[in-house]
Amino acid sequence: MADRDPFIDYRVRVVRLGLGASWLALAAFAYTGWRNAGLDDATVYMPLSILGGGALIVSVIPWRRLLATRWSDHVVLFWCGLAVAGTLVVQGLSAGEATAAAFLAPVVFASAILVSPIVLLLVSGLALIGYVTALVSDATGPRDGALTLRISAFVLTALLMLVAARGLRTMMRSTAKRLEVLSSREKELAQHEGELTQLYDLSRTIGIGRNLAEVLPEIVGRVAATVRARTGFVLLYRPKQEQLEVMSPLWVAGHTVKTGSYKLQLSDPGPLQRVFTGGSPLIDNAVNRSKLGEFLTELHATQLLAVPLQLESRSLGVLAVADKLEGQFDEQDARQLESLAGPSALVLNQLARYEEAKETSAKMAELAQLKTDFVSVVSHELRTPLTSIIGSLKTLQRPELAPRDPNAQELLGTAERQADRLRSLIEDLLVVSRLDNRALPVRPEAVKLLSFIEEIISDVPGARQWATVLVDPAIDEIRVDPGHLRRIVTNLIDNALKYAPRVTIDVQARLRGSEVYLSVIDHGPGIPYEHHEHIFDRFTQIERRETRGYGGTGLGLSIVRGLSEAMGGRTWFEPTVGGGATFTVALPVRAGTVSRSEEPSAGVPAD
Repeated sequence: MADRDPFIDYRVRVVRLGLGASWLALAAFAYTGWRNAGLDDATVYMPLSILGGGALIVSVIPWRRLLATRWSDHVVLFWCGLAVAGTLVVQGLSAGEATAAAFLAPVVFASAILVSPIVLLLVSGLALIGYVTALVSDATGPRDGALTLRISAFVLTALLMLVAARGLRTMMRSTAKRLEVLSSREKELAQHEGELTQLYDLSRTIGIGRNLAEVLPEIVGRVAATVRARTGFVLLYRPKQEQLEVMSPLWVAGHTVKTGSYKLQLSDPGPLQRVFTGGSPLIDNAVNRSKLGEFLTELHATQLLAVPLQLESRSLGVLAVADKLEGQFDEQDARQLESLAGPSALVLNQLARYEEAKETSAKMAELAQLKTDFVSVVSHELRTPLTSIIGSLKTLQRPELAPRDPNAQELLGTAERQADRLRSLIEDLLVVSRLDNRALPVRPEAVKLLSFIEEIISDVPGARQWATVLVDPAIDEIRVDPGHLRRIVTNLIDNALKYAPRVTIDVQARLRGSEVYLSVIDHGPGIPYEHHEHIFDRFTQIERRETRGYGGTGLGLSIVRGLSEAMGGRTWFEPTVGGGATFTVALPVRAGTVSRSEEPSAGVPAD
């Protein structure tokens, strides 16, 4: 057993009590012999010398080591035999009645020290022989029935001690085993706690980094410190090149050291390549320099410990340390390195993906800006000649210049309508471009909401027949950019006429707390559920057979949302009860809503 076995600790304490009792009994024997016969009497000093020598022997024995061997029971048997003999000598000197307790004392001691059952039986036998001898040799002692009764009581007591000792021994053995298991678990928990502490420190340290260049030195530094290595480094896998790239900086002797570009081909033989491809740790405390390769040779590495960086069964690279400061790398170091490889792989993977996404996002932003600039330039360049074309077409339609042929007149009308459509498209593109650049001006004015909406309905072809207007009486004027609001309402009505033809369209304005809700409600087939999240996206259209002839770019609803947000409002969609679609634009009160009851002065809108 181990030196700190609780079973042995208990037996050692019993031995110490037994030694104390033995020396007290020896002192009592010396005192009795001195009073009865004198210490110079051979019947006193001879037994006293023998018993004293025996007590001295058992006192100097290294009991902790002895009790861990099978010889301890033999020594206890010798000790108890001396105790029985000493008790007999004292009994003879005192010439008194034999005392059972004195002869039972060695049995109690042997039971308490938990000797084997055989040894305990021998000790009990010796004690019984000594007790019977003392009783028989005592001329004044009990005879016949009384003698038999005393001997029987002594035997029964010894048997009870034997049974109790056996139960106690079993219980102590079981307790010792349980304590051993608990101790082992405690060590495992302490080890796990240490690993979790290391993981926490590593996560807390690398969590403050914003990019790979900041995090990498912390990772290799923490890893190297954990396994007490002189050097630490990371190799990341580059799938396109089939290479392992040594990431800079390295961790060498407590400092970060920038390194050149080192790339290890997976096709080349090498210890780090084997770790990556095999997925198993490598412990090499006698590195063969001829097989290290250029990178490890320049590090002057003599010891190497490496584990794969894996995330969800996917290999990302290798985490490695070299040259332990004291001793050699072992399995414990490998387990610690593997425990740190998991979170390190996760962080490195996320940072690599973040940097890749950031780079991609920058490129996409650059492309979006180029597209916006291109659309803006092209739209401006198209609008100038288109304005001239539209002006020329209107001039040709004047009575004095209009052709008399009806077909020619119809062609002019068609050309004008298509030119207006093209102009609307160009204006939409310009609005989108300005919204992207946040360069769309907002010029708020006081607008009579009811008459403004009715005017828009009159200008939209086909809207007067199907559109109804309902404006909250509490709303008279609203302070908005009239051009932006006109485009919003026009796009929403056009959209409703396109997707809900020959169906009633409701245009409503309500005052809701701090906002004015302007809604365009149609009762058509509605918008399929799968399109709900994308209806405000640019260039998005719902393809239906009955609406394909209307054309369109899919910019209308995107422009509605952009213009409402530019004026400090918001836009949303919800299905109409009973079928259809409802689009609502909410404009804030700070835009300047005016109630009829306030009766503001003419030309001065109330804020």
